[in-house]
Amino acid sequence: MSEELTFRKAKREDLPRISEFRKTFFKYNPLMRSYEPEYYEWKCYKNPILPGEMWLAEDGDKIVAIKNVTPKMMKALGNITTVAEMGDTFTHPDYQRRGIFTTLSKAARESIINKGISLIYNIPNKDTSLPGYIKKLNHVPVPIKLRSLVHIINSKQPLKARLRSRLLASAFSPVIDTVSRAIFRIGMRGVTKSDVLIYAEPGFPDDINTLWEQVSNNYDVMLVRTKDYLEWRYVTNPDTYSILIARNRDGAILGYMVNKISLFESIPKGFICDFLTIEDDPNVLKKLLSTSLRDFYHRKVSRVSVWVVKGSFYDRILVKLGFLPHAVAVPLMCYKNELGSQIVSHAYRWHFTLGDSDGI
Repeated sequence: MSEELTFRKAKREDLPRISEFRKTFFKYNPLMRSYEPEYYEWKCYKNPILPGEMWLAEDGDKIVAIKNVTPKMMKALGNITTVAEMGDTFTHPDYQRRGIFTTLSKAARESIINKGISLIYNIPNKDTSLPGYIKKLNHVPVPIKLRSLVHIINSKQPLKARLRSRLLASAFSPVIDTVSRAIFRIGMRGVTKSDVLIYAEPGFPDDINTLWEQVSNNYDVMLVRTKDYLEWRYVTNPDTYSILIARNRDGAILGYMVNKISLFESIPKGFICDFLTIEDDPNVLKKLLSTSLRDFYHRKVSRVSVWVVKGSFYDRILVKLGFLPHAVAVPLMCYKNELGSQIVSHAYRWHFTLGDSDGI
């Protein structure tokens, strides 16, 4: 191990090496999204807002740490501004506790701020990187409760893995699955008579911008969800997502939902990555959820995960339909610069989903 490390912004030709380095962390981070070179090509060089940046720490010709920054557009306190997410932060175990995380983070942050970024946010690992962000990087928690909710579809395989007993899993899973379905059916009473129609689409329609303009007025802080961004995030992404569009019988757009299936410890797991609906009719979200869960069931998913701001319109509906809080809270943070200081000064109305992170 050399005493002299180098820190630099990655180039396109580094992407295959970055991919191989990231794959060494599969045992620490389940395969929830791609880590192939084309994924990083998409993420860094095809971003319609600004090019993203990947930063490296190297020991000779060996990559020992990476840090990614992805520009996005956000509505923040009445203004549309360019922000960025810090993600893909990994340091080889042999090189940890040497200040690499801090040095790499500061270099990436300074570079992206020089491009006009007004806010940097991140969702750190609670047990590893979160203390470093607070103590050394001046990142602070956003004063909202962002939480992960789960809905059980088929509990047998997860129970078998956890209990290490096929017999116990076979005994308990029918009860768990029956209760989960019963709660969902109770919450869905009357929805079948709704005029909301759901369509599976290959992409996002032009009038998705109308939905964004209408619903964004309900929030103080949220990422901009126009067609250009959504197409880049979920359609041109090398990973595969399914897109549902909700309309009324006259064809007016009412909402959307984006889903994905990934392997989690060799078990298919469903993710509700993103969603936005009008909020004067709860049946829009309920019908999108019903269609999504039906598809997840047919594709033999064990459970479904979704992120939501606690107490929000979406959170209240999900809980009534039997979605249960995960034991671990989701730590949403931001760099405490001028705009960041304003945002963390008050519990503003946020809309934040799993797809607003780079974890899926």
